[in-house]
Amino acid sequence: MTPSASDLLAEAVRAFQARDRDYAAGLLARLNAEDAALGDDWGAVARLAATLGEVSVALAAIRRYVALKPYDVERRLEYGALLAQCGRIEGAAKATRAFLPNAPADPRLYLLLGTCQAQLGQTEAALADLRAVLALDPQPALAGAAWLAIADLKRFTEDDPDIAALKAVIASTDPATPSSLNFALGKALDDIGDVDAAFAAYEAGARAARALNPPNLAASRDFVDQVIAGFTRESLAKLPPSAADSDRPIFVLGLPRSGTTLVEQILASHSGVKDGAELNLFRAATMALGGYAPSDVSRLAFFPGTENVWTLFGRVYLHLLDERFGPEGRIVDKTLNHTRMVGLIHHVLPKARFVWLRRDPADSALSCFRSHFVGGLNWAWSMRDIGAHFADEDRLHAHWTQQFPDAILTVPYEDLVKDPETWIARILEHCGLPFQAGVRDFHLTERAVTTSSSSQVRQPLNVRGIGAWRRYSQHMQPFFEAYGSRPS
Repeated sequence: MTPSASDLLAEAVRAFQARDRDYAAGLLARLNAEDAALGDDWGAVARLAATLGEVSVALAAIRRYVALKPYDVERRLEYGALLAQCGRIEGAAKATRAFLPNAPADPRLYLLLGTCQAQLGQTEAALADLRAVLALDPQPALAGAAWLAIADLKRFTEDDPDIAALKAVIASTDPATPSSLNFALGKALDDIGDVDAAFAAYEAGARAARALNPPNLAASRDFVDQVIAGFTRESLAKLPPSAADSDRPIFVLGLPRSGTTLVEQILASHSGVKDGAELNLFRAATMALGGYAPSDVSRLAFFPGTENVWTLFGRVYLHLLDERFGPEGRIVDKTLNHTRMVGLIHHVLPKARFVWLRRDPADSALSCFRSHFVGGLNWAWSMRDIGAHFADEDRLHAHWTQQFPDAILTVPYEDLVKDPETWIARILEHCGLPFQAGVRDFHLTERAVTTSSSSQVRQPLNVRGIGAWRRYSQHMQPFFEAYGSRPS
């Protein structure tokens, strides 16, 4: 009996739940090729395909889903969000803008559009759409998202009416104020030099966010202990080798706000580099592992019939790069959690290069604390938690650079911004890219930047951020206590 389209979709879901990525992806590709009669279930196909990194199927499926009810706001929102998730930021903005004349006044559409335009560097248009969100009297969470995006795009002055407006919104939502509103106010107060009030606003927002999603620092440290003890050059050499010998990916590592987006932008300005982003594709490619501790790898490594699994992981990852970016050019992958997977990535993709950014920990700590991360990095909601997390990241850097010194280039952020000629040349050489003078004008490169550093990388290099923590020194003692050292 031939299985129905619904049966095939259900089987794909079961395969995904069983961590059989390739089988699930194959079933979704079959449904797409057959233009199966799935009706509204094309939405589920699109979501699952995007999770697996299968961009072509995801985009085809979401278009079928929207075509069934082309004037449905929820579907249009999902369409724009999926385009953005798959790296089609400009397409998401154009599709949303084209839909507005046919849609009811919905603040979510303007928020999506404003966010996309901010990522594309279209500041004035982004601000106009974000203010359109506020004009529609949205729910507090949407207002918070809009105000936070506005704060990131502008510099406040002491007589700025936006500061009073922000305070009024916060007062009206108390005690259930979204953390994003307090972070927006913190940015405004920092801009006008009211450091103590700014820190109080950031702290209020961080406290609210942490209450909803507290970190498990003990579990995190235990995982780092396992990685350092169990993944060495010698132990990884015992695994069956990978024949995925492409040097296409360039992995940029480092803490948030340490200069990783800057290096991504520098590399993406080279004619030999297609683009980059926080891709999260290595996890999708290796989901069969079930986890990334040495014990997880051991379970799979010596299971009968898995001799070629490392090559397959590498080829799937490279396929996912093709899906998102096409087959041409090098790609920068700056996914944050890769600092804990360097050994596995190096084994699966032995020709890959790594660039690891290191910045004054106090400057990085302050910058992280003042950032309302979209991904919800829950270790960033208190200075003490940041210190503990940074200490673990230091241990990982020391470990991986000892194990793979030739594959990893460590780039001190302060040296990069003070002597860009030298360090840009070193970065390019390490990545096997010929020097190009135009790379020095990276801030002129037009591309979508989806991190909170999107505004900074569109400016020439400067040293303004060096030593910025000293303005907040009276508030940073918990960080230094947890981290274990204090700069002189």
